[in-house]
Amino acid sequence: PFVQQHLENKFGFKLENTVNVDECVALGAALHAGLTMLREKPEEVPAGIASGLEDIELTDVCNHSYGTICAPLDKETGRRVVENRIILNKNTPLPCETTQMFYTMSEGQSEVEVNITQGEDTDVKYVNRIGTHKFKLPEGRPAKCPIRVIYRYDENQRMHCKFEDLESERILEIDFCMDQHGEMSESNVRDKAEQLEAVKVE
Repeated sequence: PFVQQHLENKFGFKLENTVNVDECVALGAALHAGLTMLREKPEEVPAGIASGLEDIELTDVCNHSYGTICAPLDKETGRRVVENRIILNKNTPLPCETTQMFYTMSEGQSEVEVNITQGEDTDVKYVNRIGTHKFKLPEGRPAKCPIRVIYRYDENQRMHCKFEDLESERILEIDFCMDQHGEMSESNVRDKAEQLEAVKVE
């Protein structure tokens, strides 16, 4: 009760407590286990449970939005405004892939700072930067050279980000995967690769 009262005082509205979160999580886990069992070993699932699950379909989705930081021109002021551009939207069914086009800002631009973001807001102050890299570009080119950005998210909770300078065909690729806390991490991919390399099959 103290925690609930503290949160209500802090945020200024009454908390919604009609749903037991623990029960929802347990129910979801039970449904997932039942559907997995029905798919992999249907002969071991009792008929009553099987009939109860036949109309249920679970879909894995992106649990966050993912994007990149850009600086488009504001049509009213003519100035560049830094914003988070969402590429993969939250709740998009998996697997999914989305492509967007971006353009270099200035003449002679020789690199782009690539930021991969996690969050639903367009304001960069309210999203997490889960990866930052320098993407080297050829020198001596005009502004507005196209860069194709592809985000692909698979059913194994891995996200592949590809930045491609179309003129030079230079490519920057970055992989992420979900950690145990539900956050995307680059180092997590490297850790898993190292763990797999350490496994010896006899």
